[in-house]
Formats: sequence, structure tokens, C-alpha cells
Amino acid sequence: VGLGRAIELGHERMAADRAHIEDIRRYMVAQLKQNIPGVSFNGDHDGRCLYTVLNVSFPPSSKSKLLIFNLDIAGIAASGGSACSSGSDIGSHVIQALHPGTDRVAVRFSFSRHNTREEVDYVVGKIREMYKADARQTAKV
Repeated sequence: VGLGRAIELGHERMAADRAHIEDIRRYMVAQLKQNIPGVSFNGDHDGRCLYTVLNVSFPPSSKSKLLIFNLDIAGIAASGGSACSSGSDIGSHVIQALHPGTDRVAVRFSFSRHNTREEVDYVVGKIREMYKADARQTAKV
């Protein structure tokens, strides 16, 4: 009975939840484009795609390999590469096919009805700080 009621409630909210998640995802794309020069998106992020996931390729930097680690330290849950390479240290063959011969770091962000624009602002702010710190260190060398 409980499972049946949970399904009913989920179905009632499905359209509103999807609209909210798509809005949050579009907002993150816009904020990343505005704040991170050279960022690109893997897959058809504006078209036919899974609306709950955004796969982002970040520009190379001296700290690119530590991006996921630094996001984790900042309390941001994200995954590296693509879903087909989860848990692998060698990188994603899918991302390599999209960006052959590149040292770009791919990060997957997932969204739910619980996410907010403020959370997106926090994530983008932390990534921007990481790239600014890298640019300052590179300029000193």
C-alpha cells in the first residue's frame, strides 16, 4: 500500500519536478559559460538528453586532475568522466572520442527536485575560485 501511494505522489509531482530540474540545469549551463572561460559540454546538452545530468568538460589547467577532489572537499558531490567509466582511473573512452587527444577534465553533475539556484551559484563559485587560483599561480611562474 505504501509503495502504491509513493508512486501516486511521484506521478503527481513528475511534471513540476522535471520543469524545476530542467530550469536548474539550464541555469548551471548559463552560469558555467559566463564564469569559466573555455568550458564546454559533452553530449547534446540543449537537446535530447537526460535532463537530470550535465556532463561538463573543463579547460586544462595545472590542477585539472584535482578538480573532483577539490569539489569533494568543498562539499560538492560530482563524478568524473562519463557514467560508462565510473570507478575507472583511466578515463572515459566516450569523452576521449568527443575530445580526442585532450587533457580536459570531464565532470558529471546530477540534479533533483531538491537542488536550488543557490547551490548552483555555490558550485560555480568554487570552480571559478579554483581556476582563478590556478591562473594566479601560473602568472607567478
